Amino acid sequence: MTYEARKDQQDVIDSTAPVVLVTGGAGTGKTATAVAAARAHLEASDRDLGLLRQNAARSGQRTQLPAATRVLFLSFSRTAVAQIIDRAAGVIGPLRPRMEVATFHGFAWRIISSFGAHHGFPPPQCVLSEANRLVPGAPPGLTYNQLMPAAAELLTLPKVSEHYAGRYSLAICDEFQDTDATEWEFVQQIAPGARQILLGDVNQSIFQGSFKPGVDPAARIAAAMAHPGAVRIDLEPASYRDPSGVLPAAAEAARTRDFSNPAFGVAASHGRLAVTRYTSGSGYEQVIDLTRAAREKGHTVSVFTHTNVATTALSDALTEAGLAHEQVGFTEAHAEALSAQLALLQYALGDDDAPVRRALAVYVTACLRSRNLSELARQMLNRSNTVLESAFSDLARDLRSAGGAEPDIARLAGILTGAYARIGTFRGQESWLQAASETRRALLLLDEGLGIDAVAARLREVHDETLVGSTRPRPHPIQVMNLHQTKGREADTTILLLGDDEYYGPEGEPFPSGSRLLYVVMTRAREQAHLVVPAQTHPLWAPLIAALE
Repeated sequence: MTYEARKDQQDVIDSTAPVVLVTGGAGTGKTATAVAAARAHLEASDRDLGLLRQNAARSGQRTQLPAATRVLFLSFSRTAVAQIIDRAAGVIGPLRPRMEVATFHGFAWRIISSFGAHHGFPPPQCVLSEANRLVPGAPPGLTYNQLMPAAAELLTLPKVSEHYAGRYSLAICDEFQDTDATEWEFVQQIAPGARQILLGDVNQSIFQGSFKPGVDPAARIAAAMAHPGAVRIDLEPASYRDPSGVLPAAAEAARTRDFSNPAFGVAASHGRLAVTRYTSGSGYEQVIDLTRAAREKGHTVSVFTHTNVATTALSDALTEAGLAHEQVGFTEAHAEALSAQLALLQYALGDDDAPVRRALAVYVTACLRSRNLSELARQMLNRSNTVLESAFSDLARDLRSAGGAEPDIARLAGILTGAYARIGTFRGQESWLQAASETRRALLLLDEGLGIDAVAARLREVHDETLVGSTRPRPHPIQVMNLHQTKGREADTTILLLGDDEYYGPEGEPFPSGSRLLYVVMTRAREQAHLVVPAQTHPLWAPLIAALE
């Protein structure tokens, strides 16, 4: 990307303060400005190192000089990480390899993988999803929620803390206002002597309350500004995502519940904000039509729903309609699909002890996102469903027929891809298909004569990297996610599907927290934002819909 800093952004780039708090609304260029600041910081560090070398050479001293420093950029979501990497290339230039971008949990896993085996923690490839933990017979390992505390414990060891303190001279934290106490302490612990650039927007804080306990944006800002020498720079409210300002103006009016604001009329009359009603069914037909129309224009599309259950149901409808897409926020399902496909492959190649039933039960549990073992998963384990058992038998026969001593790789790949649909399950088809693409690539190792152990190692590695957010998501022009997965993302066209009976907590007018959700959702679109709504909508959304209609 071509980046030209405004005056306020240049102030961020030029600052040498130990802590720089950068606030700004959606699309105001916080990320690009932070990357430009990282470049300036590295260039300055290199100049200082060059002077040290020159002085050492002139004096004839032979001394060990410090290594070139690096920048750490932490974010919450792996999709945001991928977007940061994409946007950074044109801003940071040849210094890009010295800016490491990671999720919080991905970086924690990196610490554990590097140092944990020597200090009592499991070796790599032992990350347990919550779904895996729920199903009886879980192997030993660390769950997602245990990763950051384990890494923090390792950082108390002198050898580990010295490694990271010497590695990074600048740490950047994205969406810092949404860090909970554990995440905030983790940022401070990684490289205590490093400069910090903290990016945030209180108006985009949508994780407070039960969704993510411990989030307090006001307390986080106060803690950041309490650091000696900390400065705060507020970016101008000019959106790079929508330079016309039409959508940001309507979003800001929605956040403040100013539904008589003319910004809504402007957005509606220009076709930037539109409402589509559905009076029967689930609204899937309308979403499918709008998605196809957007793709015909060459637009990228993000579709939002209110809950994970609604997201998976809509995903299945899009798959049935032939609209391939990425299901955002279902990393557990994607990871456990890889494990299930590996178990099926091992069985096909003659391993009678391959944990096929348990692996499929874990995948079903991950798709349903339930807190308890589902009835379908229970039936898989106890063999109590005769229809399911018949499907299992047919699948097992075909797997063994395609496997054996000289496996038919192409046929095996096809069977694995269609296996989940064959056993009659009703949710999670898209995650299974996404994982099957990775499994097909791993199967090529068999063709290269490396054997099932190499395939297993590859799939287990991707499984763990997926769970901790280290993998770059498959780029896809259509994405589906729930509302709380929308931050840090953007698309040409966005489509919000609302349901009949949705619960947004105990808040009432003026919906101080819920209105921030409206703001975030409405500022994801570059070109058009659509609302697909039932006859009756929740009071959080109803005035907005009325203003647009």
